[in-house]
Amino acid sequence: MGDPSAARILKLLDGTRFRHIEFLPSVDSTQTMLVAEGGPGGRVIVADHQTAGRGRAGREWLDVPGAMLMFSCLMKGIPPERASRVSLAGGVAVARAIETVGGVPAGLKWPNDVRINRRKVCGMIGELAPSGDYVVLGIGVNVGHAEGELPDELGATSIRLSAGSAPRRDELCAAILRELDALVSSDFMDEYRRRCETIGSEVRVEMRDAKVEGTATDVRDDGALMVDGWAVVAGDVVHVRDA
Repeated sequence: MGDPSAARILKLLDGTRFRHIEFLPSVDSTQTMLVAEGGPGGRVIVADHQTAGRGRAGREWLDVPGAMLMFSCLMKGIPPERASRVSLAGGVAVARAIETVGGVPAGLKWPNDVRINRRKVCGMIGELAPSGDYVVLGIGVNVGHAEGELPDELGATSIRLSAGSAPRRDELCAAILRELDALVSSDFMDEYRRRCETIGSEVRVEMRDAKVEGTATDVRDDGALMVDGWAVVAGDVVHVRDA
């Protein structure tokens, strides 16, 4: 698929907030770097390889160089009450972009995993800077993995495995960012709910100090998952029938 081109991504993002694109062949973590350094609003760091990538709850991120799209983007001007929803908007943005560029339908698992045929194709992490001045969203998409390159126990897939071919990573990156640029300032929760495969599913939610089991009935506007009347703000969700 070749390395993503920062110049190509920048050209495809004309008219959006994302006007500072950097490509690094290798970095410890685009997320750690961008949260620590900050920078201008609309700064994006794309990497071909991460030596210490991380996902939600501090988990290690599995990295297959050349097969993944990995980037983090910095957004300013997000009202504090909307900061927690940036990663939800990211999920919708990735799903839309996969359908447009990859040609396959995509759904969501609460809170922000993107899935194809109920197998994970993308994960992300959103963080509010300690200063509260900006939000950083890190996204990792399985793009070009071939058969056998994703461990079965992950329940994962790639665009290539699902669609038969892999799109250019820079085109996919630009498509995601264009969608995200529009979504973070809009009311997108109705679309999120339509795409969310967790709603209506029997789930088990494992939180730090408790476990909730039941039927997921809704996702509130603030992003909380409703499970038989319980509001779950954070936790690991298992779809019982997927397990």
